[in-house]
Amino acid sequence: KLPAVCCDDGPSGMRLDSGAKAFSLPNGLVLGSSFNKELNEKLFGFLGLEMRSKKVDVLLGPGMNIHRHPINGRNFEYFSEDPFLTGSIAIAQLTGLKRSGVSGTVKHFCGNNQEYHRHSVDSVISQRALREIYLKGFEMAVRAGVADSVMTTYGKVNGLWTAGNYDLNTTILRREWGFDGIVMTDWWANINERGQEPTHTNFSTMVRAQNDLYMVCPNGAANATGDNTLSSLEEGILSRGELQRCAMNICRFVMQSSAFRRMLGEEVEVEIIHQPVDPDEEAMKNVEYHVVDGSAVIDLTYKDSVGDTNYVFALDIRQKGIYDVILTGASDLSELAQLPCTLYYTGFPLHSFTFQGTGGKEAQIVREFEALERFHVFRLYVKSNGLSLKSIEFRNNRETQSEHGKDNKE
Repeated sequence: KLPAVCCDDGPSGMRLDSGAKAFSLPNGLVLGSSFNKELNEKLFGFLGLEMRSKKVDVLLGPGMNIHRHPINGRNFEYFSEDPFLTGSIAIAQLTGLKRSGVSGTVKHFCGNNQEYHRHSVDSVISQRALREIYLKGFEMAVRAGVADSVMTTYGKVNGLWTAGNYDLNTTILRREWGFDGIVMTDWWANINERGQEPTHTNFSTMVRAQNDLYMVCPNGAANATGDNTLSSLEEGILSRGELQRCAMNICRFVMQSSAFRRMLGEEVEVEIIHQPVDPDEEAMKNVEYHVVDGSAVIDLTYKDSVGDTNYVFALDIRQKGIYDVILTGASDLSELAQLPCTLYYTGFPLHSFTFQGTGGKEAQIVREFEALERFHVFRLYVKSNGLSLKSIEFRNNRETQSEHGKDNKE
């Protein structure tokens, strides 16, 4: 049995999509400009402790690409135009994370030299420049023994998308440098073979290159994205041994993670002292996910909706699209009453629902929410007394229109 390992976007501290708060760190450009390895190691040691307090196992950082232009859009996340400084600061940060029992993912491997059109740009680089400049920082981190997770880029290097580049991910990274960790794609990256068009589903090429993980797959139990892994296996394009090789890389990494220690009961709890209590932070402790397969109704009568009440619920939405959010409530107050509720999504206000007195009868207010991902966490805040909330429903817009007609929505 293997546990789920939690990754969180970085590298300037954790970006928690649940809405919980975390400390914001100086960006990579500022930290690189310090020229101070000791300070970087200490700072990321504290970040590692905060990650453990949130049960986050892997930071998606540090960013290690080279500054190629003064106004490149990703310069804030990377350290320098100097490969030695880049490698030195990255080693310090990864060392700090390791000493606190967590890990970091060095990115973007490699040649992510511009933000503009980064999904399709072809970084044409000579072998000497690659090895002396663009790969040098990554090599330093790997050979220092502190890098065990690597993220490839969105783009391509010399005509080949990095997510499926065997020479990059196996020949150089693993065979020459001795890397034995995991390699993951950037989120929804393209993959191709030499001379072929890129796709999001060419997993066989990715596996053969030992890019172990495709980020992200909405449902690991089913082939939700229509990738070619099983079909390539049946056709002999992909071997079982190549799949087992990636599985071995993943299992080795997981068994060395803080998530594995938690599963064994060996993880020490870390608490951040003197931290202000935040509603999203407090409410997330016992959140449960509701499956939304077209629609779902969440009962809100399990507690009184008095002033300063928070309801927290998480959704596992199986179909992307626009959803109606239908809040049902009642009030015995007069029609002049103003009874607001605010729906927060990942810590930010999404919609306001303001009820008036309803004579005790149930009323509904409808808003819309666009579900672009599978998992979502919400908090519904009730401001004032006098409102009795009944339920909140999330319903696929297509179902709503077919049942009631578009003009019947509030």
